[in-house]
Amino acid sequence: MTETQWKDEVALISARLKEREALGNKILNNPSYIAFSLKLIQQQDPLLATNAAYGLDIALRKDITLLKPYLKEFLEVLDRNTIATVSRILAKSCELLTIAHTKNNSIALNKKEQQQLITRCFDWLINDEKVAIKVFAMQSIYNLVNTEPWIKPELKAQLTLQFENSTAAFRSRASKILALL
Repeated sequence: MTETQWKDEVALISARLKEREALGNKILNNPSYIAFSLKLIQQQDPLLATNAAYGLDIALRKDITLLKPYLKEFLEVLDRNTIATVSRILAKSCELLTIAHTKNNSIALNKKEQQQLITRCFDWLINDEKVAIKVFAMQSIYNLVNTEPWIKPELKAQLTLQFENSTAAFRSRASKILALL
């Protein structure tokens, strides 16, 4: 399938789970579609970026290691994305990446890549984002807490600062992370 054919296919799906799963399974069966999806997300067309992210989400939740060859492009997309739905999906992917790096070593992130993830996740945590994005971001930061000495106190400060005025979902995850810090 060409990039143009992939774009046409992505444009036709709806938000229905069945259609998102079908797109995700196509990515699982042909991981080169990850590059096509990342390009669509980077273009920031709301429909195409969201649909491409839906498929990517399904595939990466099943096998995050598929992202290895496309890590540079993924990190570029992280910096440029402005679509909230896509941010939630990217934040979840960051959490999966940091787990793959720290828990089972299936993806090795170099220092620069770790810093990019930490920076973006702190941006999400500090800024006015939806709670799911913040929860995935705080978990990603926690997963990389030992990479730099400043991360632990900064994460603790941000979680404490936002705790009182946050949702139950935020407080639940923040409580667990604060207990571990």
